[in-house]
Amino acid sequence: MSPISAPRVNPGPDYRLGPGDLLEIQITGRVDVTRQQITVDLDGRVNVPPIGAVDVGGLPLLEAHRRIVERARALLRYADISVTVLAPRTFEVVLSGEVQRPGAILASATRRVHELIQSAGGITPAGSWRRVTVARKGVQRQIDLLEFELRGDVAQNPAAEEEMTIYVPPRAGSVTLAGAVRRPGEYEVHPSGSLAELLELTGGLVQGAAPGEARLTRVGPEGRKETISVDLAAALSTSTDLTLRPGDLLFVPSLTVLQDVVELRGAFNGTAESSKTTTAGKPTIVQRFELARGERVRDFVFKAGGAAAFADLRQAFVERAGTAGPRQRIPIDLHQLLVEKDETQNVVLDNGDVFTLPVIEDKVYVVGEVKTPGAVDFRPDFTAREYVTVAGGPGVRAKVSNTTVTFRNGRTYAMKDAPPLEPGAVVTVPEVAVRWWQDYLYIAQVITSLASAYTGFYILFNGTIK
Repeated sequence: MSPISAPRVNPGPDYRLGPGDLLEIQITGRVDVTRQQITVDLDGRVNVPPIGAVDVGGLPLLEAHRRIVERARALLRYADISVTVLAPRTFEVVLSGEVQRPGAILASATRRVHELIQSAGGITPAGSWRRVTVARKGVQRQIDLLEFELRGDVAQNPAAEEEMTIYVPPRAGSVTLAGAVRRPGEYEVHPSGSLAELLELTGGLVQGAAPGEARLTRVGPEGRKETISVDLAAALSTSTDLTLRPGDLLFVPSLTVLQDVVELRGAFNGTAESSKTTTAGKPTIVQRFELARGERVRDFVFKAGGAAAFADLRQAFVERAGTAGPRQRIPIDLHQLLVEKDETQNVVLDNGDVFTLPVIEDKVYVVGEVKTPGAVDFRPDFTAREYVTVAGGPGVRAKVSNTTVTFRNGRTYAMKDAPPLEPGAVVTVPEVAVRWWQDYLYIAQVITSLASAYTGFYILFNGTIK
């Protein structure tokens, strides 16, 4: 059991008194002032001399003050009485379920459920924020801490009480809001599954959103994702509120996104407006460009400042959303387009296309029967045999004459016939085929050489070896 370290909170007039609260009762008369520190007893009473015992258990502090004043008026006509809480009572609260540090903790009556959970390390990533169960004396209540965090709804964050237990269940599932919403992110599904409730809770849409063009992506049968168009203006009406399911993703575009655009990613030189990233240690970009009707691949290469020196021109591709089914992947050979002037690679682009130009691999891979197989830095002047040497040289069972070179396009050549190597090429040194009797012959040769060496030592030292 661990105490809660929290700053002192002065109880307000709504604070309900209970056994263990330490009160200060000040009685100010015409001549003197009397201060008394009195603890509420187990029966919920305070014994205030000369007034006597007064029942205050379960009463709000303001109501308890009025009751004490009424009792005092009969004896102290001109007295002024004030009641404050010096030290709120403490008690055990038990936390269980998806909490970082479950167990019993000491809690002050001024603390609330959200603060108690945070003091225990918070809710785990697998825990539910919207279905927390609070129980006391056999009465259970479900609270929504997300409502408290986003709206400040104190009713969803009750005060701690004696014999209280707090249970955080596993998260039931979540949905994702993206695009032109005020609070994009992943949210746990409310028990009702209401889209209207979630959007209201998260602040709704931003100015300039296009609610009539929203898209809902949902996991369908056999795990396939399906995307449907949603008119939020109609879906959020009371009669046709859309019910969300775990795994749903709602994207709300903004009006500016509705214009035709193409997104470029990867090894382009970029412009002043490009967002800079890094891929495989090389600078790359991510940028959207407006698409005019009829524009092609070459047009966008120029818009993006041209291909970078480390671009893999032969491995570019365009991803395109299909009218039905999954996205298409269209390979583009920019080397043929830009160097060999092959216009078949100059594809017309569509709205929403993503044009990617990968970073070229700067390694050659040497595998098989070499001493240190693995990746070797690419050097344009190296032959395949020199790459084998850099990899430690052939092993004892290597058959160097059968070494092959495989290029990124899948073509394989014998080492002697291979064209100049390119980044990404694989040099394979095979193992020589050895019959079982050759192994035994090799072992016999080793044993014979050891025996001969021992005999030589014996003769050299005139038979004195012991």
